[in-house]
Amino acid sequence: MEQSPRLALSYVQPNQAQKHVTVNETIRRLDALTQMTVRSRTIAAEPETPSDGDIYILATPTGDVWSSFDDDDLAAFQDGAWERVSPFAGMRAWVADENLLVVYDGSGWTTLSGDAAETAGLFGVNTTADSINRLSVKSDAILFGHDDITPGSGDCRAIINKNLVGDTASVLFQTAMSGRAEFGLTGDDNFHLKTSADGSSWQDAVVIDTQNVRMGLGTTPTARFHILGEAGTNPADGDFHLEKDDGFALVVLSEYSGISPTSSAFSIQRRARGSKASPADLVDGDWLGGFSFRGYADGAFRQTALINGIVDDTVSGSDLPAALSFHTGVSGLNERMRIASDGGVVIGSPTGNSHGVGTINAEAVYDDNVLLSCYVFDQALDGQIDPAKWDALVPDRIRAPEHDLERELSPPVKITRTHEPMRKFKARIGSNHDPLTLDGYARHWKEKRHLTAMPDEAQYDPATGLAAGAWIQRLIETAEIHAVLIEALNQKVKALEAEKRNSKITPV
Repeated sequence: MEQSPRLALSYVQPNQAQKHVTVNETIRRLDALTQMTVRSRTIAAEPETPSDGDIYILATPTGDVWSSFDDDDLAAFQDGAWERVSPFAGMRAWVADENLLVVYDGSGWTTLSGDAAETAGLFGVNTTADSINRLSVKSDAILFGHDDITPGSGDCRAIINKNLVGDTASVLFQTAMSGRAEFGLTGDDNFHLKTSADGSSWQDAVVIDTQNVRMGLGTTPTARFHILGEAGTNPADGDFHLEKDDGFALVVLSEYSGISPTSSAFSIQRRARGSKASPADLVDGDWLGGFSFRGYADGAFRQTALINGIVDDTVSGSDLPAALSFHTGVSGLNERMRIASDGGVVIGSPTGNSHGVGTINAEAVYDDNVLLSCYVFDQALDGQIDPAKWDALVPDRIRAPEHDLERELSPPVKITRTHEPMRKFKARIGSNHDPLTLDGYARHWKEKRHLTAMPDEAQYDPATGLAAGAWIQRLIETAEIHAVLIEALNQKVKALEAEKRNSKITPV
């Protein structure tokens, strides 16, 4: 063998004359190939005035000497002549005009590294890359940090770019190489979040329309917020749409057009028997939907109040009689009030149910203005009234707290009340219009044209009127005054009858 197998370095032969020629040739070849730097790999024309030591990687070479060389050969200019060096797999060189390191892979020169225009066909970290996954990484974590060396802007952004609208730019999550979740631009320009149970069949969990910022849960949105809806089932101006396969639906519409004074926002709950694909008529007693109020107690959220719509009569054709029902309770819910389809209000469980528009049918009516008035008899029998006794019988009022949507603005306030009707009655005792004297009582209604407990015609406002309890209290006080005056007349009559009996002449 006359040359080394890899670098083709010439060996000194036994008894060789001029050994220095062979040694110098080997040194020149080592000088060219050790820590090799080439000036370029893109110059095709042979330079006219090369410098000693210049090396080029050839690509479609031309020129007196280069034209006899092959592509990817090395052309090294040494001692005034061009020497051809054939590359072998694994040979590396630094390309000066590109500022990068290249390697010959047996069929061509490829990039290893560089800080100007670095490119690599495949790159694997702790694993092997392939033609599909050209960049492959096996690691417990991957960190992308902002550039604090150059320094950069302080931002850090991962960019995934696709070619056409119908292509995909996404991030895919897998279990054992089987897809389970994916988000990004998958098949269009809307943002999708998809899930899969088996890696082959996929469903949209969230879709955001990038044109109008509409969001759909489980569907492509056709409303501002659309949950499990179907195109065509929600109104065109809907801002919120919810549908379920059992026929329930909630739609919140927002109207901004101002075309009609009735334009407003609506909360619509829809109910049907059957299925969404084939709905059927409701029947008497079916619920239409409602609002449930729940509070946390003893380890669970418990239903404390309920407002719901309910079918309250026979459904016939397009006639659908419905009522609004109100439920409250402590350990369970009971219906407390119902606004019936005929317009009547039913409170509690009275007999006869609703009696029509404008009526109220209740088990009982309570009004805390219905105050006891037998203070009239205290004055008539005892000659005096104890105000403290009657004030103690008046129930205090509790002003409810004020709230906004998130917090209590003011706490409940206790309002202490006194027995004002008793005080007005007491103030008239002994006056010129004393209601317990026949003359004073008569003088009052003759002069003032109203009874002592009744409102003054000139001061009474029929628009505001009096509470039912106030009317009842005044009527009871009047009846008690009449009872006292009747007894006063009874005593006068008895006295006159006794006087008449005593005035008769007794026969001798």
